[in-house]
Amino acid sequence: MPSLDDVDLRTLLQLDSDLSGESLEEFIEKVRRQYELANVAYFCPSFRGYSLAEPFVAVTRGEDGKAHYTPEDYLFLDPAFTIGARALLPIDWARLPQTPNKKVRRLFGDERETGARQQGLTIPVRGPTNGIWAIFIATSNETDQSWAGRRHELTRDLVHIANYVHQRAYDLHGEEAQVGLNAITKREIEALEWSAEGKSIEDIALLMRISAETVKAHLDSARFKLHSLNRAHAVAKAIRAGLIQ
Repeated sequence: MPSLDDVDLRTLLQLDSDLSGESLEEFIEKVRRQYELANVAYFCPSFRGYSLAEPFVAVTRGEDGKAHYTPEDYLFLDPAFTIGARALLPIDWARLPQTPNKKVRRLFGDERETGARQQGLTIPVRGPTNGIWAIFIATSNETDQSWAGRRHELTRDLVHIANYVHQRAYDLHGEEAQVGLNAITKREIEALEWSAEGKSIEDIALLMRISAETVKAHLDSARFKLHSLNRAHAVAKAIRAGLIQ
């Protein structure tokens, strides 16, 4: 299965420099194709000027080109949204008290009459300030067996992607997000420097005389502070910010 490390770094850097509603949708469309999903969508009702009835939306057209959104669909009346809005962890639609209703299936182009259940994940995201929250949704038309075989790794990756999309949408519609360069520690910078030289986690652990898990913690912390999706993206942004040469 594809991973976050396979995400095109040029696409990420282009999104950083040319952020717009259109480029954000182009990005999630690339995510949809890379992970072979039916549709991907991001909904945020909490930006200024938006509401539950009319949230900010970035949604793919999907493999059948039928995905659409209109405010009168009242998406947040459906369990996929109402439960997701209250949750802290990702929700597999198979565990919802009922299958997403016809409005949601129609939204994501699933008007099949075969009785096959559409797979789906609802991922709630919070922050970066109090009161800002959103929902990221991914759907698939694959079989239960295929979905079960990749659900764990897919969820892990999509949580990172959901938070990245939320941060970029916040940059676009919320207050300007500044990279807290002073918050990045010397050890995090050192780990980024070795990563920039192509060293593996194990190599960096030996060079820094720490455990591989601590190296991962340093890199992940730096990635979070730099608002980056993966480690290569964090290295690129650190170089651009002058943190490393």
